[in-house]
Amino acid sequence: MKKKYENTDILNILVLVGGGLRGLVPLNVLSYIEQKTGKKAGELFDFIAGSSTGAITALGLCAANSDGDYRFWAKEIYDEYEANAHKIFNSPWYHQWFTLFGLFGPRYLPEGKLKVLEYYVGNSTIGELKGNLLIPVYNINTNRLEIVKNWASSKEQAHANYLAKDLVNGASSPPMLFPPIAFSCNARKHLFIDPAVLLTNPLLHIFINVRTLFPNKKLNIVYLGNGTTATAKYSFRNMFAFGLYGIYQYVFSAPGLSSRLALEFMEAYLAEAQTFDENIVFHKITSDPVDNLSPTSIAKSNMQKIHVFAQKMLKDNLYKIDKLVEDLVLSRLSENQNHE
Repeated sequence: MKKKYENTDILNILVLVGGGLRGLVPLNVLSYIEQKTGKKAGELFDFIAGSSTGAITALGLCAANSDGDYRFWAKEIYDEYEANAHKIFNSPWYHQWFTLFGLFGPRYLPEGKLKVLEYYVGNSTIGELKGNLLIPVYNINTNRLEIVKNWASSKEQAHANYLAKDLVNGASSPPMLFPPIAFSCNARKHLFIDPAVLLTNPLLHIFINVRTLFPNKKLNIVYLGNGTTATAKYSFRNMFAFGLYGIYQYVFSAPGLSSRLALEFMEAYLAEAQTFDENIVFHKITSDPVDNLSPTSIAKSNMQKIHVFAQKMLKDNLYKIDKLVEDLVLSRLSENQNHE
């Protein structure tokens, strides 16, 4: 890993978050960046981290073609995701009835999503992907959060032989919406779900991993939002106003609150760090959260709202994005000069 980047001064890192169909929003930004640079998004970023729907996008960006190059443009992933949304967020009528529309079982079945993932990567392992990928997942069998990478440091093993489709199918299967994804690898059984409440954003984990590997390189970190609120809300006054019930509400909300506070700390740290550390650049591309965008509804009206928001976020951040394009192009020019 270190040898691969020994002549690279700047490492570009892309962070993609969850949010179901709202995953189309950052893909719209990436499509614009590709138009401006003439390069596929996978070529522009050295490391890509994605959670939930962000993991699906990250997988597509890191997929390799038969020539060993990046297979998809972001616009192709956008079109494919939109065209197959009905396969991902759908289930037979009898499943809906038997579960009372998700009340007594997962609302959707995973087979349609798996077919979309197979289109991206077939039966490739994550070690066969083109780029460097980091995906958080919750392993029910071990009752722990796992940060899966397709690279390894000198003191650890990579998870390179996970089938990419199985890993991402599990990582994008939140409780109540999809069932856990079971599969075997190296004679071990795994039962994966979306880390959801525990971790909605892998920003902290990708930063720590890359900074540990490359403490002296410049990190160009790009975080693309998608209009999710992605923030657990709890009024601490409830503890005092509602006694034990208020404490129960807090305990119930604690995992989400913890995840939110960790993310806010990380964003604040990176925003401040770049003012005194020339080796950190943080691009946060997002817009004010919108609550009326359903992450699962494939209704025409909802899809239209997502399209409108995607264009709004692009317009709201156009200056930032154009500056990001400059940084991405300069980083690749610097890399090419160092290799000559």
